[in-house]
Amino acid sequence: MIEYILVFLILLAGAVAFYLAYDRYFSKPEKSESSLYIEALQDLLDGNQGTAFSKLRQVVAEDSNNLDAYLRLGQILRENKRPERALQVHKDLTLRGVLSIADKVTILKQLTLDYKDLNDPDMAEAALREMIELHPQDHWARVNLLELHKKAEKWDEAYDTATAILKLESNKSKKPLAVFKHHQGEQQYKKKEFHKARVLFKEALGLDPSFVPAYLAIGDSYYEEKRSEDAVNFWNKLIVAVPDQGHLVIDRLKKTLFDLGRFGEIAEICEGILKHSPKNLEARLTLAEFFEKKGDLDAAEEILAQIVEDSPQDLKSIIELIRIYLDRGETRKINELFRSLEQRRERLQGRSKNERVDAGLIGIS
Repeated sequence: MIEYILVFLILLAGAVAFYLAYDRYFSKPEKSESSLYIEALQDLLDGNQGTAFSKLRQVVAEDSNNLDAYLRLGQILRENKRPERALQVHKDLTLRGVLSIADKVTILKQLTLDYKDLNDPDMAEAALREMIELHPQDHWARVNLLELHKKAEKWDEAYDTATAILKLESNKSKKPLAVFKHHQGEQQYKKKEFHKARVLFKEALGLDPSFVPAYLAIGDSYYEEKRSEDAVNFWNKLIVAVPDQGHLVIDRLKKTLFDLGRFGEIAEICEGILKHSPKNLEARLTLAEFFEKKGDLDAAEEILAQIVEDSPQDLKSIIELIRIYLDRGETRKINELFRSLEQRRERLQGRSKNERVDAGLIGIS
């Protein structure tokens, strides 16, 4: 009897030893959910979305509480042109009973991106507004809401949202808001509500005194109301406030001053612009035109010749200069002009060729 017991004990001890050895050396333990999740994140970092997707599906199958895994599954679907499925994944997450504010905000961010991909701006806006309600300091939500307002041309709302963004950024400058006031004014301008438009354009200038489009628009609104004098006065204000942009009103001023019988004032206006911007092409051409109409061809020629010297690619000045030479019968000057232009062209071509050779020598090309 004792012999049987000893044999049994020996066999039992051998079985236990075999099991422990097999478990240690041959059995491959299954990966834990946490290690699989970490591997999936690494795959995403490496750009392996396919393998990451498979692993994340395993993760959520084992742990349905892993919210981040679900969010990333939806994100992969959206980035692979399956926004409908991404939306479903993310919407299902909103049905969960207990979610922290941070979790809700994260889900709403993904929903916003889903709706944008599905070209549903109304639902995207609703998601963003809910985000802001939960987390008023969310900069991303407000920036994306501003984008939607701009695309929809909701300029009143865009102005309010942009104001909130500047406040979040502790930006004391009001200049970025001018463009939204200007757009508000444009909407009134299109309705021919010129007075209301001007009020908004002037508010834009109050926010940014150098905002050029507002000066142009105010003058244009006066012109539309047949108030040419007021239009001229406001266009001139642009030249004073932002002289480098004065050329933008030259064509407007030329036409309006001519209609008013005050075309002679254009010379003084151009000279004012050139004091601040000596190479301003539009002002120089207009001044040359003025002298030509006045009969002072020498002054016109001098200005045009200098423009050609500075900007040989400007065809308008070349044509005007040739026309003056033809009127005077100075064919010799025309020939000299063409020779000069040809020589400059050849020099530029030679310089370009040398630069290409030099670049090749140092291994750039």
